[in-house]
Amino acid sequence: MKRASFLLAALMIFTGCTENTAPAEIREDYSSAMVSYLGPEGTYTQEACVVFFGRQETIPCGTVEEAVVSLENSESDYAVIPQENTIGGAVVDYVDTVIAHTGVSVAGEVELPINQDLLVLPGTKLGDIKTVYSHKQGIAQGKVWIEENIPDAEIIEVSSTAEGARIVSEGKDSTCAAIASAACVDVYGLEILAEAIQNNDRNKTRFYVLTLDEPRTTGSRTAFIAAGKAEDLPVLMAAIKDSKASLVTVHDRPRKTELGEYYYLIECSDCGYEQYKKITEKADFEYRFLGCFDTK
Repeated sequence: MKRASFLLAALMIFTGCTENTAPAEIREDYSSAMVSYLGPEGTYTQEACVVFFGRQETIPCGTVEEAVVSLENSESDYAVIPQENTIGGAVVDYVDTVIAHTGVSVAGEVELPINQDLLVLPGTKLGDIKTVYSHKQGIAQGKVWIEENIPDAEIIEVSSTAEGARIVSEGKDSTCAAIASAACVDVYGLEILAEAIQNNDRNKTRFYVLTLDEPRTTGSRTAFIAAGKAEDLPVLMAAIKDSKASLVTVHDRPRKTELGEYYYLIECSDCGYEQYKKITEKADFEYRFLGCFDTK
């Protein structure tokens, strides 16, 4: 059994310009693109790759950091990473990765509905389960169900939901289960013991498609990083409102300089590059433009 959306194959072609309005160099055909992502096979990040790029060779990596380093080392053309979840909120480690790797820009975005299932070895019963493996986001999203149904189970955090499924498969221990995607069922020879255990039915994760190309200046959304003092944030928010842009998300991460200083990863809709330039003239921050892009 696989999630229906995992079978989708969609090619999205973006057009854009450099910051000097010259045409940006972009790949017209994604079919030969190499894409690194948080593996192993069967993660929701791989599913996001399929939705955005269609089926082509991908490079599963052990961590998001490794996926971005693969991009920087020209082993891949794009890296796809989770950014935010409805239930778990910002995936702060991965937001930190975007901030730290200053050469990357955002070429696109995928918003993916997430159904977390409890996967087990065939024949396992609910009362058998003593240990549950998953990524910390999967654990957060299934926390209520776990507390209500197997409250005494030990919860072990691993690098991805699919990694949890792999551990259960290879361990051959019927007391173990994984919170993961139904796409892992066929990949790892497991079965679904409980479907859709996430805390609500509106669960989604937002993924960024990263590139080393120059940030594009056309698209329905704009993302940027502002670094500075929290006391100046209201001025920036007012500038966004005055520009008629809509704030999609804002994530704060410590700048590690002084108390009260942060990096803010900000995404807006209905905001073009010219609006971005006007917004950033009004607030006293250091800015890094991540790009304009479309969302799938």
